[in-house]
Amino acid sequence: MPNPPAAAEALLLVLLPVDVRESVSGDLLEEYRESRIPALGELRANIWYCRQVGGIWLRAYWWLVVPVVLLLLVHDVFNTFRAPSGASYLDGLPKLALAAMSPLGVLGLLGLASAYGSWRTQRWEGGLAAALGVSVVAWLFMAVWWNATLYPFAQVQQSNPYWVHAWHWSTHRAAPPFVLGFNPDTPEETFLRWVFWDNVGALFFLGIAMLVGSCVCGGIGSTLGVITSRWRPIARQKP
Repeated sequence: MPNPPAAAEALLLVLLPVDVRESVSGDLLEEYRESRIPALGELRANIWYCRQVGGIWLRAYWWLVVPVVLLLLVHDVFNTFRAPSGASYLDGLPKLALAAMSPLGVLGLLGLASAYGSWRTQRWEGGLAAALGVSVVAWLFMAVWWNATLYPFAQVQQSNPYWVHAWHWSTHRAAPPFVLGFNPDTPEETFLRWVFWDNVGALFFLGIAMLVGSCVCGGIGSTLGVITSRWRPIARQKP
């Protein structure tokens, strides 16, 4: 009998709560073999199966993706639209609000996602899958966001003395750095091209930071979620 992709099937078992794991995975496997394979072929049936698994994850954790994305968007907007001196317009907020809108707020949400995931599935791996999934979805959204806002944001930035000074400093340093024998400084680089590569670097380091944060906060939150899941009421099966 044909089997769905092993990675998607393993992820499905991690995402499902204990009380519905066998029934949901069994029904999905039955539909995959008896309906989707004959109608779509193996390749398209595999894509269908992966979409079902992704939909199960999204229905469970979309409400945690939204605040993470909003925090990243607010941070990006206020990082772009600065005062001519370079000061952020967020500096006047209370310290608690600044902390919530900083990377600490994102890490806290990743910890919450992992704690809820492990509590929901009663498995440590379920919490880690929740935190990593939130990070991946948020990172993909920011990749689309930065590409969509590159040109309009650059038009605003190039009229701000702070960003013009940063552009000149980056492209005209007296002692330019060398990375693996390559000089990243190019004095003839235009402002738009400089902003583009700045976004590429930011996206790269954001991915690394969120991956590390997901693993660390996911491990801690998952442990707490597994501990508290002992007091979770178990649904009684009907005879």
